[in-house]
Formats: sequence, structure tokens, C-alpha cells
Amino acid sequence: MIENKTIIKFKQSYEEIYQIQIKDQEMDTFIFRPIGREEYKQIVVLDLNLGDYQEMICSQCVLYPESYDFSKGNAGIGQVLAHAILDVSGLLPQQANEMLELFRAEMMKMDYQADCMIHEAFPEYSLEEISSWSIKKTMYYLSRAEWILQNLRGCQLTYLSEEEYQQQEAQSAQEARMPSQADELPQRSNSNNLVKQQPNQSNASAQSEEEVLAMLAGAGAKVAPPSSTMDEVKPELNWFSYMDELKGDFD
Repeated sequence: MIENKTIIKFKQSYEEIYQIQIKDQEMDTFIFRPIGREEYKQIVVLDLNLGDYQEMICSQCVLYPESYDFSKGNAGIGQVLAHAILDVSGLLPQQANEMLELFRAEMMKMDYQADCMIHEAFPEYSLEEISSWSIKKTMYYLSRAEWILQNLRGCQLTYLSEEEYQQQEAQSAQEARMPSQADELPQRSNSNNLVKQQPNQSNASAQSEEEVLAMLAGAGAKVAPPSSTMDEVKPELNWFSYMDELKGDFD
């Protein structure tokens, strides 16, 4: 049977320790700790088979009994222990996301918000230490933290209930899905501008043609009036005829 002083020693060395008894036998009682993320990554990259993978996790985290050989122990002990270790470590599939949502929900309570505000104003105190304070001490430091954050750092402090927070999140998501009116206006404006510019381009083209014809007439070239029907169009177009005449004059 494990002694109390051994358990106290484990508690002094590790933040969390757990006990599990397998098969209702005292000899199969184990004490273990969670596995850290970096420790777990180092095991995963070894690319072990399932049995060796489970035994490696147990060897890293089981504190009692010491030097237990999981490869020779009762069948299934390594599997059960490895699953329990991953469970308390938050490393089972989707478990991290579920824990994150749980802790986010906790942050809707003023108790946890107060811890964060005090820690921000007085970083020398850890969140774990602040959470162990009495209500009187917590409120004392919270009042000072609010004053520091508002008056010295210019922060806007607002306490939101869980319902208010969810409404704010839903409104932000809806605004993100809706197209901005400011983005639509330039497109419509550009479209209108294009419509207005089309007649100007036609007028400019007609005016340019009239200027060319006037210039050619002033140079003594014979300019035929433009054809208005398809019957008047001949293979030798009038434009090329007076251009040939103009070229001849320069020669």
C-alpha cells in the first residue's frame, strides 16, 4: 500500500497527480501525472507501434509503482493507463477544443474576469495565486486594478454577461458576412461614369474625323462625301483614293 508521505511528495513535485485502480486489485493501483505537450510530441515523432507507444506514455508519467515493466504486466494495463493519461492531459481527439470552449464560458463570470484584470494591473501576482485570495482581498485589488487600467492606461472596461457576449459575437459574425456599402458605392459610381463617357468618346471620334477631312480639303485633296448606303461602297474606297492623290501632290 502506498504511504501518505509518498503521495505528499508527489504533490509537492507535480501540479497534478491522479490515481487509478485497475481490475479492483490493490496491486494494480497506479499514480500518474499528465503528460506535457512537448513530451507527447517527442513520443509521437518516434513513430512507434500502438503497444510501444502506450508503454512509452506510461513509462514517462506513471509515478507509482516505480520501475513497473508494462511489457510484462497484465494485458490491457498499458492501454487503460495510456488512455487515462491522455484524458487528464487533454490530448484525446477534440478534447482541447472542448476544454477551450469550457474555459471561454468561465470567462463570462466576473470572478475570472477579476483575476485577469488584477493580473494585468499587478503582473507580479500569478493567476493561480490571485484565485486563492479571499473575496475581501480580491475586491480590494480589483478596485485598484480598475482605477489603474482606466485612468493610467486609458482602457475601456465593460463587464459582459454570457448572453450579452453571445449577442455581440453573433452581431459581429453577421456584419462580417454582409457586403460593405462602402465597397458597393465605388462600383456603381464607376459604372455610371462609363455610361457617361461613351457618348463623349463617340463625339470625340466624329470630331476627329471632321478635322481630318477639313485638313485634307484645305491641302487641295479631293474628298468624296462619306457613303450613307452599302450600294455606294466600291472596292476602291474613297479614303484610299484621296490619300493616293495627296501622296501624288507631295511627290
